[in-house]
Amino acid sequence: MINDNETDRLKVIGRILCVTLILSFIYTHGVHAAVPSVLAESAILINMRTGDVIFEKNADARRAPASLTKMMTCILGLEAKGLNSEFSVSQAAAATEDSYLGMKRGERFRSGELMREMMMESDNGAAVVVAQNVSGSILKFAELMNEKAKMLGCRKTHFSNPHGLTAKWHYSTARDMSKIAAYCMKNPDFRSLVNNRKSVIRWSLPSGRTYKAETTNDLLGSYSGANGIKTGWTHAAKGCVAASAKRGGVELIAIVMKSKDHQTRFADARKLLDYGFSLEGKGNVTAGPPVTNFPKRVPEIRKPGTVNNPVPAVSGANTGTAAGPGKAGPVISSRPTVKSSGIRMPVVRKPGA
Repeated sequence: MINDNETDRLKVIGRILCVTLILSFIYTHGVHAAVPSVLAESAILINMRTGDVIFEKNADARRAPASLTKMMTCILGLEAKGLNSEFSVSQAAAATEDSYLGMKRGERFRSGELMREMMMESDNGAAVVVAQNVSGSILKFAELMNEKAKMLGCRKTHFSNPHGLTAKWHYSTARDMSKIAAYCMKNPDFRSLVNNRKSVIRWSLPSGRTYKAETTNDLLGSYSGANGIKTGWTHAAKGCVAASAKRGGVELIAIVMKSKDHQTRFADARKLLDYGFSLEGKGNVTAGPPVTNFPKRVPEIRKPGTVNNPVPAVSGANTGTAAGPGKAGPVISSRPTVKSSGIRMPVVRKPGA
């Protein structure tokens, strides 16, 4: 027979064993965060090292990528020209909306200076300079962008410009953007460019001219381990962000597309990264029904002057050489714009995106 004292002793031992097992499980597996509730219309979280998807929500839905586009522009610029090439500014680049450097035709920069400004403050004029100095024209650079996207396995992406201003045939998905971001972050120079909170941009010509740049990525300096990558905003795309962070041996990339405002994108990115780190970079969760609203075909983009089957024009800003004799280009903010590629793009991005 077991007396009352022995019964009480067994109960105490049982409780101790139970607590020990619970603490052992927590120590071994960690405390996992709840599956995040992401407000953005599309999102994905990946392990950068393995490429494994940890979380996704409508990751294959076609979205306007806004200035997330500049990740591709930057990596192509680095691979073609490095950080120390001399880039000259065209009139088209100088006239591009949302160019914070106040560039003028004929000015010159080292390539790394322009690309750092482009990634920190999303300077559209800098993106045009990169494109023109790498490929000679916006059209040829867009072709290079699409070739690279295809090589990276981005099956639902098509680029029409280097900066991300809205255009009908300029689109991507959260999944494709994560592939581009992961590829870019393997480049040490790219990683350096996107991990700056503040920097001084210097001209080569005129010598001595400088500009103080500050990143639009609110996660840098405020989220533990944050090391990039890019923000974006247009009226069509809404809030976008490609956010990366590294803790210990785990490095994650979160892509958030079509958030309702500037701050919601960062809140979503934080939740995704927290979730990924709680799982030590592992897991697989799909939120919401799959969406595949991408076009079945991509139109052939013809060179300027081609009259058969022209690319559908969208009123707005252009980049390149001046319009034909007697034909004034469209005016944005009382500034005449010019064109080179025959692709017309509206200026819809808010400053500071």
